[in-house]
Amino acid sequence: MNNIDMLVQRFCSGEYDYSISDETWSLIFRIVAKNHANFNFAKDKIHTLWTVNGGHLRRKIKDDELISKVLSVTLPRYHGDGLILYRGECRFLFEDGKIGFCWTPKLDVATKFARGLNSLEPGGGLLLKAYAPESAIFSSPNSHSINQMGEYEYTCNPKLLENIEVLDCFPCSM
Repeated sequence: MNNIDMLVQRFCSGEYDYSISDETWSLIFRIVAKNHANFNFAKDKIHTLWTVNGGHLRRKIKDDELISKVLSVTLPRYHGDGLILYRGECRFLFEDGKIGFCWTPKLDVATKFARGLNSLEPGGGLLLKAYAPESAIFSSPNSHSINQMGEYEYTCNPKLLENIEVLDCFPCSM
């Protein structure tokens, strides 16, 4: 087994390594997207990996379409009704059409992100609301998101969300 095969297997088992380069993470995701039928995924572990490290992975991979393909096959699938969900988003990402994957039914949680972490960049933060049909939701909140983080994070395909609206704007918090 070569090094990249080992790294792919580690991802499939839910392991994350911050030291892996951007290019290598992109290659891992391309391999998983292309060959997903050949892998066994530890979906609950990958879900926790995504909940904890998704933002970091997104910054490394820089390809939301590729990330969507991988999340659609590696996360535990959501089954249920469509939902109204909220997100605190960076204004510059929203204006670039790069809306994030992690949404919550908790308005206070989304507001915290819109005012805080996602308002650090110039332009500040936005509080978003959207309707997520079942087909847009990759996965429902896992126990880590509920019990440790209190975020109730639904992982969604942002391209399939409907009626996205800006509820509030917050200045840069730096």
